[in-house]
This record gives sequence, C-alpha cells and structure tokens, in this order.
Amino acid sequence: MRILNLLDFYLKYYIFGPHTALNALKRYPKYSIIPILKKFGAVVGDKCDIESGITFHNCTDFTNLNIGNNCHIGKDCFFDLRDKITIEENVVISMKNTLITHIDMTKSDLTKLYKPSSKSIYIENNSYLGANCTILMGVNIGSYSFIAANSLVKTNITNNCLYGGVPAKFIKKIDLKNG
Repeated sequence: MRILNLLDFYLKYYIFGPHTALNALKRYPKYSIIPILKKFGAVVGDKCDIESGITFHNCTDFTNLNIGNNCHIGKDCFFDLRDKITIEENVVISMKNTLITHIDMTKSDLTKLYKPSSKSIYIENNSYLGANCTILMGVNIGSYSFIAANSLVKTNITNNCLYGGVPAKFIKKIDLKNG
C-alpha cells in the first residue's frame, strides 16, 4: 500500500502539480508520509512517527524540512515551508500545531509597512510542544523545553524551561536531575 500511495503522489505531483499532490498527502495513511517526504527532499531520521492529516504549505518539495531521530509529529499539524524548519532529536510535536516561517501581505496595502519576509524555525533536542500551539517565524525552541498547549510562541525559548500562554511566557525552569 505504501508503494501505491507513493505512486499516487508522484502522478499527482507531475501531472497535476505540487499543490494537488500536497492536498492528497493530508489523506494518506501515516506509514506513507515519511517515504514521500524523503523522496521529495526532506531529511527524516530513524524511529520517527508522523501522523496523518499533516499539511505542508509554500513548497514544491520538502528540502526545507529536517527532522532528527526519534521524533513524533501528531495529527493535523501545519508546516509552512517557505523557510527551513529544523527539528532535532527526541522531539514531540503534539496534534494540531502550526509552524509559520513567513509573513506576506501581498494583496493588502499593509505590505507598504510590513514587507514580505521569512525566517527559519529551529526546535532543539528533547523538546515538547503541547496540542494546538503556534510557532512563528524566526523562533528557536531550546532543548528540554516544554510548550504548554494552546500557546503562541513568537520569541526564542530558553533551554530547560516551561512556557505557556498567548503570547507564551516563562512559567518555570525544568530540572530533570531533581524532578
């Protein structure tokens, strides 16, 4: 079945274009997602688990996606690949997270004030993003960090910390040695 989904993606991509193929990817079973990502340029480490329903935006391939070993990406996540998204090892991204790497107000007069720009997102080792978080462009999430559910992360997150809220604010340090 994995081969059939890969073949279906190829056909959609080359006959109808990347947009059609990316829309189809949302509906593929999870076992087909990683092979497709790798075939179209993503780096995905060993022992990763990517749930179905994932959406990729602003890309024609997956070369801006780099995922380390032993990572989990939950159902219905949204990845804007206008710029790079790097996820190191042992990272858990819960369901319905949104990672946005750009801003572009092309059709609005606001573009006179806010020029189009993009910046990468970097998530370091052993971090956790609770359900339904939004990570904005240019953010670096430090290692061993915990982002509480429904948070909006617009600034860098330091190592070994719990952040939460809209916008996400420091809650407490995480001390793995002393529990």
